[in-house]
Amino acid sequence: MRVDRKVIRAAAVLLTVLTLLLAGALLRFLWGEGSFPGGAQAWTSEPPETDEGELLYYNDTWYAPRKDVETVLVLGLDRSEQEGVWTTGEYAQSDFVLLLEIDQTAERWKVLHINRDTMVEIQDFDQYGKPSGTYTAQLALAYAHAQAYTRNDTTAAHTAMDAVSGLLYGVEIDHYMTVTMDGVMLLNDLAGGVEVEIKDDFSAVDPTLVQGERVLLLGEHALNYVRSRWYVSDNSNLARMARQREYLEALQKKLSGLTEGDEGFAMSALLELSQHMTSDCTVERLAELAETLRTFEMEEYAALEGEAVINEQNYVEFRVDEAALQRLVIEDFYAPAENPE
Repeated sequence: MRVDRKVIRAAAVLLTVLTLLLAGALLRFLWGEGSFPGGAQAWTSEPPETDEGELLYYNDTWYAPRKDVETVLVLGLDRSEQEGVWTTGEYAQSDFVLLLEIDQTAERWKVLHINRDTMVEIQDFDQYGKPSGTYTAQLALAYAHAQAYTRNDTTAAHTAMDAVSGLLYGVEIDHYMTVTMDGVMLLNDLAGGVEVEIKDDFSAVDPTLVQGERVLLLGEHALNYVRSRWYVSDNSNLARMARQREYLEALQKKLSGLTEGDEGFAMSALLELSQHMTSDCTVERLAELAETLRTFEMEEYAALEGEAVINEQNYVEFRVDEAALQRLVIEDFYAPAENPE
């Protein structure tokens, strides 16, 4: 069977993009230290409806939602089918949360990292799996909680989409994509492993990661390297971030070389990776997205500003800076509108 070279190129681009998203997401981005100066801006509580959609009032100006920005929510699920790989319970939490923003007019795209511990309003369900009010919790729980009560991965994904939409003041989330940790390991192993220098003492976590040696990371050892924090000699989040940045650069370099030199590799890799992915996009739509990302300019990664605190139950809560969040939503998803009065 002959495969269209455009499809092969699109597959190669999509694999590269997934590498950027998955490996980049392992950084989980910094929680944000400090807050944006100044309080929240004037944000209307009862926006009027116009032909342009529901308006928002910000800094003495009315704004209408843009219709030329497409969004894709990417969830990295803490789930594995392999023995010996640690997960957080029967139902998968979102280990990382990314929002892909595609600006069709400006022909640019960016990745917004959303802290998994961000406090959001989440749809609740009763014992029969029916919607039943809402509750406030970490965003990481939105998918897991819905999956536990409904036994439906699609409902779980849409619950996470709704939670992110609510966080962003109602910005519509168009599509979703989920990838399990097995998918991350697969990318690592398809690249032939990633070689790094072990700079911390991992003996209590993984004795194969010997401090002071250069090690080729394969399989679960790659996850141990990028995910471990507790029981490592330097258990600070900054130390883990430094490891993950080093790993990311090495993985990107290896996969980029493979996809450029062998188009067939991209196709076979995507077929294998698809076993660990779900999406509401068709294969054709994913190929179109890949082609769009290939031709559009990529902006720098962005992250929500805010503060991480420990609550009374000793859990981490990330509380977004409302002023900075409002500004981001206006800049990315809205445009000045005509005065509705």
